Amino acid sequence: MQKRKQFTLGIITLLLLCILAGCQFGNQKKKTEKKVDYYIGVVDNNAPYYYKDADGTEKGLYVTFLDKLSKEQSFTYMFVPMDISASEQSLSEQSVDGFIGSTVVKTGEKEVLSGSEFYTSDICVLVPKESRLLDMRSLKNKIIAAPAGAGEERFAKYLANKYKGRAITFSHVEEAIGDIEKGYSQALILDKEYYDAHMDASKNWNCLKVSSQFQNNHKFYKVSK
Repeated sequence: MQKRKQFTLGIITLLLLCILAGCQFGNQKKKTEKKVDYYIGVVDNNAPYYYKDADGTEKGLYVTFLDKLSKEQSFTYMFVPMDISASEQSLSEQSVDGFIGSTVVKTGEKEVLSGSEFYTSDICVLVPKESRLLDMRSLKNKIIAAPAGAGEERFAKYLANKYKGRAITFSHVEEAIGDIEKGYSQALILDKEYYDAHMDASKNWNCLKVSSQFQNNHKFYKVSK
């Protein structure tokens, strides 16, 4: 009987020690969690605007811009990489506090503060080198692919209307390129600086035109608190 009591007390003691250790670990975890004023959504792998180098360090125009702005206005922030298609939902559900990019952001009934645009970039028309599309007139009756939600989409729809073709949009540039490689669409509308930053991947393309009418306006959207 005495041994059973000692065994029971031993188990209780062990459980208490485990609980205390768990509490201490939890408190330590809370202390080490990085808390910031704003969690900012951003499209990942989007050089020269936002990307990570081989060491995982964040680079790009957006990083430089927010680093300067945060020092001027005394706030802390952290980037949250996401898909273009997820930006509106994330802002509406307030899983992030803002978004930076050229995507036009809408959040339904949520109030969003959009500062004045801080950067403007050109948009270009690309076709595969092996295609027989040599000028803009050759886009007649063609399917034109573009990333969704920004100036590329507006330009693609304009060209589709002008040349009696069809515009199709994608959440990722890679998806749009894949659609052309499969032969479904024939031309790609892309941010010129993105194209220039990915020349190795873009060497098989010809640039037919750089638009003087349609551009990407890069903005920092912030949810009103």
